[in-house]
Amino acid sequence: MLFDDIGSFPLPTGITREWAEKNFMSKEYEEMVQRAFLMKSKFVEVPNYPQFRDMVRMFLEPMKNPELQDDAYLISEKEAIIPEVEFLEKMKIENLRVCITGVFELYYREFGGVIYEDVLQNFAESVYRFARNAIKYANVVCLSFDEPSLGVVPDLLPTKEQIESAYDFKLGVDTQVHLHEPLYYDRFLETGIKIIGIETARDLKKMEAIDAEILESYEKGLRIGVARTDIDCIISEFNAMYNVNAWKSEELSMLAIEEFESAERILERIRIAKEKFGDLVRYIGPDCGLFAFPSQNTALKLLENVRKAKDLWTT
Repeated sequence: MLFDDIGSFPLPTGITREWAEKNFMSKEYEEMVQRAFLMKSKFVEVPNYPQFRDMVRMFLEPMKNPELQDDAYLISEKEAIIPEVEFLEKMKIENLRVCITGVFELYYREFGGVIYEDVLQNFAESVYRFARNAIKYANVVCLSFDEPSLGVVPDLLPTKEQIESAYDFKLGVDTQVHLHEPLYYDRFLETGIKIIGIETARDLKKMEAIDAEILESYEKGLRIGVARTDIDCIISEFNAMYNVNAWKSEELSMLAIEEFESAERILERIRIAKEKFGDLVRYIGPDCGLFAFPSQNTALKLLENVRKAKDLWTT
């Protein structure tokens, strides 16, 4: 059971997402990515590259650029590069997780819920090319395809066959799909995805939607979200409880995280997941990304608490 994170991370104080989108090839941005990765590495066993940019734009825009295409929405193999991964490879790090925005998420953001098979295949091949270029590095031990809209958006209704066709990948590393809701998890059982990721920290009942015997029969594993990332709700609950405004104070924000997402509370979720799924639990970590956290320090506090919980579980 390894501890990873989904990817997104708060920007440094004074840096905006707009600046990051415009300057992602600059030396300053490169160093910003490297510093944040080292911060996460203090606690996370398989850290994702710090995803400071918009998860859709960073993949869709190069796919749509005629100068980088082989065909409509089909990016050329040599252009399917994630700059953040390249920046981190200069550091000779040990373990790296690479999140890539999923086939259906990218397609939905561009075309909505009506699926054109030929276009979908170009999206899938583009995603595959980003993945294939990432795993040329031996330290990339996990690839995650982020599909937050599946099972959430009512007009995105791909068939089982469409999902199997889109994710017919043959990759030699751990492959995850990150789902916000488990509704479609069983449609990935006959794909190249090895690990189904579900968010359960905020609602443990979501574990009931997963059939452990079926997963085992298909030789699939799980990534379980064991720490809440809905920071707006956490701070709002803390503010109401103590009649304060933790948004204006990093110290109070830290206390809010400790109040609601202590190592002991996270440990209890790990225990519940392990009792239900046993060795099928291959990865644990926060439910989702941490971009919305008030600061990098508050995000690190949550990661620290997850690490403490995991260490308590294994000792």
